[in-house]
This record gives sequence, C-alpha cells and structure tokens, in this order.
Amino acid sequence: MKKFLIPLIIILFLFTLTYAQDSKVKLIGITIAENVGEDDYGLTLIDGIFSIISFEKLPNTDSFPLYSRWMGYGTHEIEFNILNPDKDKTLANIKDILDLELPNEVTYILSYFEDIAFENTGVYWIQAKVDGEVVKEIPIFVLEEGEGDIENADTNPILIFSLPCLEVYENDHGLPSIGGIFEYYMTEELPFVDNFLIANGWLSGEGLFTQRLEIISPSGKLLYSSNKKEFEINPGSLIIIVDYIEDFSYEEEGDYLIKVYLNEEEVGSYVLKVVVEE
Repeated sequence: MKKFLIPLIIILFLFTLTYAQDSKVKLIGITIAENVGEDDYGLTLIDGIFSIISFEKLPNTDSFPLYSRWMGYGTHEIEFNILNPDKDKTLANIKDILDLELPNEVTYILSYFEDIAFENTGVYWIQAKVDGEVVKEIPIFVLEEGEGDIENADTNPILIFSLPCLEVYENDHGLPSIGGIFEYYMTEELPFVDNFLIANGWLSGEGLFTQRLEIISPSGKLLYSSNKKEFEINPGSLIIIVDYIEDFSYEEEGDYLIKVYLNEEEVGSYVLKVVVEE
C-alpha cells in the first residue's frame, strides 16, 4: 500500500522575533505516521506523516504508529479507537494510562495499531477518549489505487498538532517529517535566548483560510504575534505551516502560552514550560 498526502504543502515563514492551571487533561496533538522515534538529539521524531492510505486492492490490512500529545494534570485513562466510515464498528482499540505530575504538564504517548483490516474505500476515523469521553476524531482516507475522488469530511481544516520543534522536512518517501520535538526547557539561568520552529498541521477541509500564532509570557505579556498566513486546503490534504521563531527571549520561569488561530478564531492552545534547575 502507499501512504501519501494530496497535496503535500510545507509553508515556511521567517520571522524576527495567564494561562490558568487545569486539573483536567486535553488532547493537543494527534497524528499517524510511518514511524515515531528519537532523532540524533534524543528528541522526538515523527517520520512520514500521512493522511491517505492507498491499497492496490481491498479488503486489506495496514499497521502504523499513532502519536498523541497531551496537557493537564493527574492520572487519566486514555483510549484510541479506529472506526469504520459509518462509525458503527470498531476496527481496533488501544488503552493506556496517562500520569501527569505537574499542573499543565505536556507529554506524549506513542501507540501502535497493528494489522488493521480495511474492508472498503471511504473516510475512516481515529477516535480519542479521555476517561470515557470522546475528545477528538480525525479522518483517515482509504482508497484503492486509481481512485481519485476523496469525500470531504469537514468544511474547516482540523488542527491535528502544533509542535515546538527544530526541523521540518520531507523523508525519502516524500512525506513530511518533524524532528527535535520538545515539551519544555530546563535552564540554569534566566534570561536566555533560543531559536525554534512551531509546526502546525492542518488536515482536510476545503477552501482558503488564514492562520496566526501568539506566544504569551507566564505573567500575561504578549511576546510574539505572527502575521496572518493564508493557505488553501482540499479534502484529504495535510498542510504544515512552519513559523521560525528567531532570537526569542525567555525572561521568566513558568508556562508560556501558545495560541493558534484559524480565521481569527482560537482553535488550539498549550504551554511551553521553562523550568529553572536548582
């Protein structure tokens, strides 16, 4: 089978450069890929992100890892399901325990779906639950080779992740990959300055949209606000918009809030922690 995006677009923009603690947990990123592991720096690598699986003939099976990113506090039961297009049949189920020790802690879970049986073409669904409650569903587009039309699952694109990272590139199969993904900073002194990327992944939808980012300090000061970036997306497509944050100064310890806007409506938020080592 082949895994691919229609189309793959990576847009790189260059820039000069009081989040309340939540006792609950929320899903702040989810995607499937060819592989999830570590890069040369020991940071997370998501290799070969895809949204479409094309088989020579159906029925057929496939296996792939699932990356999910979480923020919150406390111990929670996490569950992932793969549902058929009518959402009346569960093809696979994975359960895990998420244990977050610090308020607004950000971490990720690596799960693996093995030998999933796809019977027909259509829009299948990955469903995520927390403590028995559905928190997100994202589509997987399953086709037979030669089939060109893709059913649209949503009018607006779905923000499937927003990741602080070090690099975004295409792998040998032409699929996007994200390396150097991190959740927090450990530092011996303040202030310090760093350069990094924020990669936002938008899945499916149809039409022309704008995105922008904000970064807010622990004390509530707006430190960074990007210009609007316009992008066009089609059914089944996955677009990654990359902001290059250059010479960003961290002046204080705590939770730096990152907000993501689609057409000026906030659609995602999470924190990037700065912890001073004693």
